[in-house]
Amino acid sequence: MRNEDKRIKIIQFCVIAGFLFFPVFCRAADLESLKADFLQGNYRRVIFEGEAARPDIRASDELNYILGLSYLKENNLTRAREEFNRILKNPSSKFKAQAAMSLADTYLISGEYREAEDIYNKLINEEPNTSLKAALLYRLSQAALKKGDHRLANDHLLKLKRDFPLSPELKSTRGFPHIEAPRKDSGVYSVQVGFFANTANADNLRDKLCVLGFSAYVEEAQGGYRVRVGRFKALGEALDMESELSKKGFPTKVCP
Repeated sequence: MRNEDKRIKIIQFCVIAGFLFFPVFCRAADLESLKADFLQGNYRRVIFEGEAARPDIRASDELNYILGLSYLKENNLTRAREEFNRILKNPSSKFKAQAAMSLADTYLISGEYREAEDIYNKLINEEPNTSLKAALLYRLSQAALKKGDHRLANDHLLKLKRDFPLSPELKSTRGFPHIEAPRKDSGVYSVQVGFFANTANADNLRDKLCVLGFSAYVEEAQGGYRVRVGRFKALGEALDMESELSKKGFPTKVCP
């Protein structure tokens, strides 16, 4: 009987231990499955299952962050802000910086550019070497451009190009209207609209621009031919022309 009692106690212990540890494994699996769904673009599923699992998942900040991003992807900015603010209330959260940047993203999307800029700049000022800096500079350039401040947008893009030349954020700026750093000895600006290895292609674009009423011309350069519009003494005039050409769908860059 003693051996039988021992067996019963062992079985009881195993059953109890199973109930104690099983939820832990379930919670981990639930969180990992939510991450997988998010990466696959199943944002509504993440929201539905994440909200239902909230009481059972201890890694609440990570869950809140995934939910916030999912609401953001679904363009539910109000709920996204709620989730990011939940994280920001925890000063020791390891997701605090990401949550702050994502919160600023909701303001950028909604057209509240000043609010977005304030948060982006605060993150850079508080931690100049943050791993998010490339993403922050890119977002600041977008906010400035949305406000029509091309000079400020250019400043952020130049910093991005200088400090993070291999970043995916810099690659995403291709076709993004921006200006180069002006030379100190330069007093004339023009808007470059294209660069070609073939002179015939450059001439075709020049003729197209002239038909539209722009004072376009072709300049020979090292490795090809560049098509430019105007010769402006004031940078502001060049920026105005850049904006006009950009609105018509031309890739543009203001150059000294």
